[in-house]
Amino acid sequence: MVSKTFINLSEDKKKAILQSAVQEFGRLGYQKASLNSIVRGASISKGSLYQYFQNKEALFNYIFEQFVLLVKRGVQEAGDTAALDFFSQVRQVFWAGIRFVDYFPEYFQVYLKVLFEADVPGRENLLAKVHLFSSEYFGPLCRDAQARGEIRSDIPVETVIFMIDALISRLLQGYALSYLDSGLRLGQRDKKDISDQVDMVLEVLKKGLV
Repeated sequence: MVSKTFINLSEDKKKAILQSAVQEFGRLGYQKASLNSIVRGASISKGSLYQYFQNKEALFNYIFEQFVLLVKRGVQEAGDTAALDFFSQVRQVFWAGIRFVDYFPEYFQVYLKVLFEADVPGRENLLAKVHLFSSEYFGPLCRDAQARGEIRSDIPVETVIFMIDALISRLLQGYALSYLDSGLRLGQRDKKDISDQVDMVLEVLKKGLV
């Protein structure tokens, strides 16, 4: 998907190419993104770009791979959560997501384009990588929480993972895009207000609506 020529480039040159591509794909999505705009932004020729990536799809796939790696790194850098209860662990992952959106907004926009645009090549496989990471990360946490009696053991782990993944994903979408926040105004709140709102949502998840 990516050539050795690209891998061997200087870090500054690779950074310039990736930054230009992420900005273009994040702003316009896959179909409308222009390779001409990307090479202009990176100050390289189009021929050089084709030496690095076979085509537009290969470049986009590489960008999405970087997104997944950055997400994994962000969650890992949230610290050891072994001593925390389950819902505190979920809270930590949510805040890792907030930091990701703050630090890498263009990468998150690329993810949203894949999530909401059906004409992205290989869309199902790209999104499956994100959900696989959620399953790999939350699966052990859910099983440990059931063993400790923190969540019901009669609920399949896959169901718990789905609920947690959907909750975090939806909150982060609302934080990044105001028209998806269902009136919570997460993107307009300070971090203390966001924290209070998330605590309320997790409390509802923990205790239910009745």
